[in-house]
Amino acid sequence: MTGGMWISLVACAGQLALAGLALARVGKNPLALPLSVLCIALSTWNFCGFAGVRADEGGWRLVGFTAGLMTVPFTLHFILTFVGRRRGLAWAMYGTYAVFGVLALAMLVALFAPSLEAHLLTLRFGLTVTVLTVLVMGWAFALLGLHVLRSRHPDERARAGLVLLGLTLVVALLMTELAAELGLEMVRLGHVGTLLGLPVMATAALRFGLFGDDLGAPRLALHAAGIAGLGVMAYLAVVRLFVAQAGTLIVCTTAVTFALVAATRRGVTAYVSRNERLERLATLGRFSAQMAHDLKNPIAAMKGAAQYLKVEHAQGRPWDGHGEFLDLLLEQVERLDRVVDTYQRLARVEPLPRPVNLHRLVEGVLSLQAFASPGKVTILRELAPTLPACAGDQDLLANALENLVRNACEAMPEGGTLTVRALRDGADVALEVEDTGGGMDARTRERAFDDFFTTKATGSGLGLAFVRRVVEAHGGEVLLTSREGRGTVVRMRLPAIDDSRACEEAGEAA
Repeated sequence: MTGGMWISLVACAGQLALAGLALARVGKNPLALPLSVLCIALSTWNFCGFAGVRADEGGWRLVGFTAGLMTVPFTLHFILTFVGRRRGLAWAMYGTYAVFGVLALAMLVALFAPSLEAHLLTLRFGLTVTVLTVLVMGWAFALLGLHVLRSRHPDERARAGLVLLGLTLVVALLMTELAAELGLEMVRLGHVGTLLGLPVMATAALRFGLFGDDLGAPRLALHAAGIAGLGVMAYLAVVRLFVAQAGTLIVCTTAVTFALVAATRRGVTAYVSRNERLERLATLGRFSAQMAHDLKNPIAAMKGAAQYLKVEHAQGRPWDGHGEFLDLLLEQVERLDRVVDTYQRLARVEPLPRPVNLHRLVEGVLSLQAFASPGKVTILRELAPTLPACAGDQDLLANALENLVRNACEAMPEGGTLTVRALRDGADVALEVEDTGGGMDARTRERAFDDFFTTKATGSGLGLAFVRRVVEAHGGEVLLTSREGRGTVVRMRLPAIDDSRACEEAGEAA
């Protein structure tokens, strides 16, 4: 075999290994899916280059062109996810998938329609693909470069720089293949680019936590590398056996690829499922602990009162002078009823709107916060002096604000400043919580309000998601601003009510 064929095979194996590592995190990290399909496309392209030379069959050229076309939307998907713009620019991502998907489908159809192949593999078609690729990739790399410049945290800056370098090597050198297809005198360096970009992306994934902190990543990487090595040997065996039978060769290599993906998924499913079960159990445990805490005090008070009355009854003393104990029992029963009702409304997020004074709400939430983190966090209040009430559920809003305050304090384990504001926001009112913690990267900001998403080892992923549901149930909006190294600001914007309406609703409540 030639040196170029060996490079193609090694790049194919490496890309399959990186795809396996990414597949292990699909469903847990948004970068995993686009990176895994990008690596599979690049590995397919590399193998097609090898098989095309080994089997001397033109069909491999079309399959390789198809895989090369799909690297464009996959790369855009990965970059938009990395910079935290996937949702905001979803229209561009899906539009690119549609355009390049149609072009790739045409290539596959041309495998069985030689007349279509003659129309596709022309200078006009190549120029069209080149223009589309340059426009999409130029815009995507501009977003990525801007993200590198704006990153302040050393790890994020390193991750972004490695991703930019790795993708630049892959895409720029792949463009030499397209230029050669257009008839330009250009050395084909696509296989070299995919090989050089591989260790850069692997370093970003394993050394700088591209998929987040994962102690099992090295073990998964070894597993993926083993699968990739077996895959390359299987590819070589298939090519050697069916080199003269193009149709059989394509079917067998496709089957090997699917088998490799299935083996990788099966190998990591147990690991991922185990972690998910542990996280669900931990979440259930923390929720149970909170509920136990809320129920323990009233139950203890009821038990103490009942035991006292029992002793009095056993000694034959009358209860005439102990009516306060009966009142205490009734009061604690009503308290338990309120706790249960609150948890039911927390689950359904069903507000019972009443006029809420935001000043009193803030003071009530912060009254015990100083005892939760004594000497560590400085608490500042910035309350607008004249602020209208809002129509809301006191308990739900208090729970939402408590979540924000607790998150802010946890973001400053070494201490810092927590600022809680109540202010006007146009025609509305707003509650704002600001911390001076480490802030969030772009990918965390985009997913911060998703259910069960958390970056904390002991987090449930329910806090900010619950805040969003509460605010939206009140007809409001929640906004988050955060930069790494510069802290986080979360604002709950709520509809205000005028004074006359507040008086009427207060009278109805009474």
